[in-house]
Amino acid sequence: MFLKTYSMFFKGLNIFEIDRVFFDDFSHHSQSEQKKVNYRTKQVLKWVYSKYEDNPELFTDLSKPLRSELNKKFNFRSLDLVDYQFSKISNSIKFAFKTLDNEIVESVLMKHPGRYTLCVSSQVGCNVGCIFCASGMFGLKRNLETHEIVEQLFQIQKFIFEREGKRISNIVFMGMGEPLVNYRNVLKSIEIFTSDWGFNISKRNITLSTSGILPRIYDLVVDGVRVKLALSLHSPFQHEREKLIPIAKKYTIDQILKAVEYYYLNTKRRITIEYILIKDVNDSVNHAKELVNLFKNYNMKVWVNLIPYNSIGNIYFEDKLLEEPKIERIREFENIIKDYFEVSVRWSLGRDIDGACGQLRRRIISN
Repeated sequence: MFLKTYSMFFKGLNIFEIDRVFFDDFSHHSQSEQKKVNYRTKQVLKWVYSKYEDNPELFTDLSKPLRSELNKKFNFRSLDLVDYQFSKISNSIKFAFKTLDNEIVESVLMKHPGRYTLCVSSQVGCNVGCIFCASGMFGLKRNLETHEIVEQLFQIQKFIFEREGKRISNIVFMGMGEPLVNYRNVLKSIEIFTSDWGFNISKRNITLSTSGILPRIYDLVVDGVRVKLALSLHSPFQHEREKLIPIAKKYTIDQILKAVEYYYLNTKRRITIEYILIKDVNDSVNHAKELVNLFKNYNMKVWVNLIPYNSIGNIYFEDKLLEEPKIERIREFENIIKDYFEVSVRWSLGRDIDGACGQLRRRIISN
């Protein structure tokens, strides 16, 4: 792959790896030996992850020979910002980046009172196959490397800090791709997001969304990943979910919810249930009641996040054009659930900026 044709990518390495490469010292550094990390390494990390500067020539507290050495040993950029759109109807910005092998990935910055949340991508495209999602329309090209995931946060953090002096406090892995298919790279990016030498974001402020990759949900517990977990469910009926999300044929709803329950019991992190509401497909009273009955069978705290469908074009499901339900139906669905579980309606923050996952990439590729 193209990643091996250049020096090492700085943003894909942890503090110990950077220290080894920078000082050509492979003789120590178990992760318990942080005291042995050279203080120059910590200076460089402060420039990148606290000051949002990744041009070594501007690391003014390092000598010129050290700056030159950094340039020789590390590549500090792996994404090129090619487009961004400010929403006129909400506080959100959609970003499109080009990778070194000329692929397009997306990120969305969402501004909320008191916090800024960034939605990052974990893959180029997707192979889950959700019929309502633009991310998978061109198939899966490849996993994103750790440095490409981290680069999304770095560039957008730098972008917004220079304009508004604000810091991003929340991360959601809800962009392009299935994060648990790109498991190791996603976990390492979370390490960089949450470490005190990295972006220092609380694990409680990071949400990992999955369509239900069963073994990896259990692995999250084994690996001590204590972020929030979101499950893309979209139907309480197995036969229907398989049609909406083809990968759902591999694991049943019961199997997935048992795994999610296990995650909750071991982390005490509330589980988010993502549910896209599609007119006359999965928005009936029967669907809402069945969701309630379903969650009653599991010992976990859930929050149901209802998402009115955001059109990606003339897409059909069993001869029905996919559309957003009427507001009355959305509220009726919400009211049925709220008597039993926490629930909210998440209106799209970027309907005027190709806000749905994969839309901006699709437009750029099509053009």
